[in-house]
Amino acid sequence: MSAMFSLCLVSILIVEYFFSDQEKFLAKLGIAFFGFFSIIVSNLLLFVHYDVQDPVKSPLKVKALSFLVTYCICLILYVLSNYLGLFSPAEYKVVLKSPGNFFLIGAFHAAILNVVVQLWLYFVMNDHFKKVHELERSKLDKMKERAENQMLRQQIQPHFLFNALSSLKALIKKDSNLAESYLLQLSGYLRGSFHQSEDGLSTVGQEIKLCEDYLSMQKVRFRDAIQYEVNVPEELLESQLPIFSLQPLIDNALKHNFYTNDKPLSIQISERKGWIVVKNNFSPRTHETDDVNHYGLNSLKERFSYYLKDSIVIQPAPDHFEVHVKIISI
Repeated sequence: MSAMFSLCLVSILIVEYFFSDQEKFLAKLGIAFFGFFSIIVSNLLLFVHYDVQDPVKSPLKVKALSFLVTYCICLILYVLSNYLGLFSPAEYKVVLKSPGNFFLIGAFHAAILNVVVQLWLYFVMNDHFKKVHELERSKLDKMKERAENQMLRQQIQPHFLFNALSSLKALIKKDSNLAESYLLQLSGYLRGSFHQSEDGLSTVGQEIKLCEDYLSMQKVRFRDAIQYEVNVPEELLESQLPIFSLQPLIDNALKHNFYTNDKPLSIQISERKGWIVVKNNFSPRTHETDDVNHYGLNSLKERFSYYLKDSIVIQPAPDHFEVHVKIISI
């Protein structure tokens, strides 16, 4: 494409060369093509190196380097044309006889060529990156849709629901008040797990409430073998997270750790510099459960990539396990 654009620019000069000095026509045409092509390629490489997607809005440093490269190429072309004897006496007198004219005219030509090349690259690169962004957006939309479908299938696990109903049945016989409280928590958890929104987001408060309901029900089953603490500032409760983003972390902690009344599982949910941190002490089970590849974490990363980059940070340690989830500011 750069070669085609160079040919288009050179074709403008064909008529002038055709009626002036036909013997030097091909040499001048070749040097002109080489010059245009070199300017285009060097500017393109410069923008790629500095990760510039819009040449018109590029930093001043990049613009200065772009002009300097074009200027140097123009001066090299002048010297090469003079060496090959392509300058007419009048052109030689104007361009090369005076060092001041040599640098001044070179700067003038470089400025014009630099503007033309940058405008062309702007349209080419803008079209390219627009297609790239559309493709990435399409992929992320598909990832989000697939992850949400997977999330919905995992939200209410039959095993969890069976255990919850079994615990409720036992409580009804032993403690009707506790059974009523447990039923309300189960109802709140089920209601929250089916929460949907057009943008796939819920508030930090809703996510924490879902975790608290889930943990409260687990405490009924495991009693003092599970300890948890929630410490998130109230002003952050209206900030946003992807739907069902914290509960899988709690579920992972319950699945992958061994806990008893003597050695309880301690789970902490807190806020740290714009991140929700889910931390638990680490006591791996002798026989891991089916989710050895941390499906929940991978699914969460996939869903988060639709909203933010590098928004999930996993920090394992010998005695504890932490997952940091970036809060999406309103």
